[in-house]
Amino acid sequence: MKPLSLFLACAACLVGFAAEAPSDATFADLLVAEKRLAAQQAIFDHSRTFIKASPEAKAWFDRVRATAKSSESPETQAALAQVLLLDPAYKPLLPLNPKQAQEYDSPAGTTPETKLAELERLLDLRRSSKEYPLTNDELVALTNHEDFATAQRANRLLRRVSPSIAAPILWDRLAKLTQRSQVQEVEDEILRLPAHIATKLTPVTPVGSTLASKAAWARIVAVRANRFGKMRPLLKESVLPLLKGPANELTEAAWATVPRLFAEADRAVLTEASQGLSERLAPKAKAALEALPAK
Repeated sequence: MKPLSLFLACAACLVGFAAEAPSDATFADLLVAEKRLAAQQAIFDHSRTFIKASPEAKAWFDRVRATAKSSESPETQAALAQVLLLDPAYKPLLPLNPKQAQEYDSPAGTTPETKLAELERLLDLRRSSKEYPLTNDELVALTNHEDFATAQRANRLLRRVSPSIAAPILWDRLAKLTQRSQVQEVEDEILRLPAHIATKLTPVTPVGSTLASKAAWARIVAVRANRFGKMRPLLKESVLPLLKGPANELTEAAWATVPRLFAEADRAVLTEASQGLSERLAPKAKAALEALPAK
């Protein structure tokens, strides 16, 4: 027999086998745990052969439907429920309300908090600035709000809307704060500014009157050190006096700037500054000196 004829004969056999309806024994196997899966698959495969509604299809799916109702096995009921979805005469149920759901605009905010929340939502959705509920001037005004959380949220959103306007406001706010937790929040916002704006507006001397604000300035300088360029000599002059003193947040932050801001040529002056430090600061100073770059 030629290969093509053999192939057609095999295909005809497979079609005939697929068209044969599962017997009563197959339905009986639904009650046997070990044979249930194979029986479900056979019923499903046969159900797929009915493409259009016909008397044969109706008789077959009526039988499946009756079996599903009489079965006490949740697994069998669930499997046959999926089979019934293949019924050509099956019509999906319409929703209770066929009309399209109506969309309503959210009510406009009336307080600073609600307006800030709406602005943040629109920014997250990347909506047009024409839809913003607050202008830049209104945001700037809210950065001076008496409630710190509200003012800080306005600062954060202003930083997202206009970093160049937000940068000097953030630095001014950092200089005025005294609580360490609040200083850290503002420090985080400054570090999120675009690098070119942050480096351009970074003060060359420590800001504020508290250790927390000055330490925040030193940490920001350490992060941005590689971008300062012409400002580097001025920053080095400001950091050197901070290296001497008792062990605290400020002196630790100052020594953290050394490997980023200084170089091997500055080793002599740095070594002098490291003399007489406390046991807490001495290891940090030693590590900073060892990490000095060649240039």
